[in-house]
Amino acid sequence: MKYYLILSAASLLSFSAMAANDSFRVLMRQPHSYKTFYSNVKLSHLESDSSFDGSYFKIVKGKSNEAISFDEEDEGIRTKAATVYYHLSEARNFWVNQIKSERAESLPKLTIRLEITNQFNELGHYAHDNKTPQYNNALSIPAGETPSWVPADKQDKWGKEIWFRPKKKVLTKDLGPMGPNPLTTSLMAMERPLINYVENQINHRIMREFFFPAYTNRPLHEDIIRYAGTYALMKLFIHGSRYTDNLFLDKYFYLDTAMVPEIASHEYAHLILSDHLEMSHSTPVNEGMADYFAAVQSKKRKVYGKVAGFSNSAPKDTQEKRLYSHWDESNRYATSDFTLSVLWDVRETLGEEIGDRVVYQARKYLKTSTSTISHGLLSAILRACDEVCEVPRRDKIKLYGTFGRKGF
Repeated sequence: MKYYLILSAASLLSFSAMAANDSFRVLMRQPHSYKTFYSNVKLSHLESDSSFDGSYFKIVKGKSNEAISFDEEDEGIRTKAATVYYHLSEARNFWVNQIKSERAESLPKLTIRLEITNQFNELGHYAHDNKTPQYNNALSIPAGETPSWVPADKQDKWGKEIWFRPKKKVLTKDLGPMGPNPLTTSLMAMERPLINYVENQINHRIMREFFFPAYTNRPLHEDIIRYAGTYALMKLFIHGSRYTDNLFLDKYFYLDTAMVPEIASHEYAHLILSDHLEMSHSTPVNEGMADYFAAVQSKKRKVYGKVAGFSNSAPKDTQEKRLYSHWDESNRYATSDFTLSVLWDVRETLGEEIGDRVVYQARKYLKTSTSTISHGLLSAILRACDEVCEVPRRDKIKLYGTFGRKGF
């Protein structure tokens, strides 16, 4: 009888502990809005009744290999762990159920590291603690192990991981070139049409000078000076606009990646796409592909919007209207939203279901180091359409028109 009472008491305590941890505080986006709110939700597929350790994800802090406890003293860490676990679980459900990705189903459990500032070292997992700590970003890590010549006490082996850095407020001006601001971008989009206009006007004026001199009102050199002056003025505006960043950027920049829901989706997409696109290389095509699937999952026109207290970064717009420029191929612009807008136009041209399948299939024809937007990505989409589109010839003609409207 005494044994029975002890067993019953233990079972009751265990049940109470699980009941207390049945729901967790998670930061989420409001439907059809960029605003965020906290909600108590139940986390799926947990294997532990005391820590954030589940069938598909284990959330740890820093370089630890132990899952973060439900009783973690720091409430902020508990909230981050629950938020990341929830949104990664949603991302996996998206890939398994909507995209039908066999890779998502077969991925082994992922270790998810919060608050880690170490750089990634392909030969040793972590770079030394003193080597330039990292903040304000997230990183998908490929599996690896230390070479055999490394001393036994420093041997390490790891699977695929996602690292979420802590936030750090830094002066925006210290971040270096941020790419064209909206004013510069708009003026650059007008530059080519203006050049064409000036060239046409000069050609027409020269023809009138030689064939219809009676219809000319001013000397030829005056008209040429006037047209050249118009062009020079536009170039001056473009050059000057590059010094107006302060009109569009906050004084400080900070980003707590673990608390931006779409970043979890973005990093998980890198893992799924890594069968053809390397995770540790940030290129416009790599980042644009991951952005696309994060945007599909978020069901919003703009993704990565500001989160009060955690992120003041500008959102990426799936319907960015600017035209292609060779600057978009630079890795410096990998985090811009141009590639995302190209892929989103593909989705709107082909329809949601076929568009998603085409973009996913396109990864097979991309190479991380050499695929550009204008050649590699567009070519990959057309090849994928041959395999996925219901009427490839018709749909490829539509895609050519779509690419043309983006300035290709």
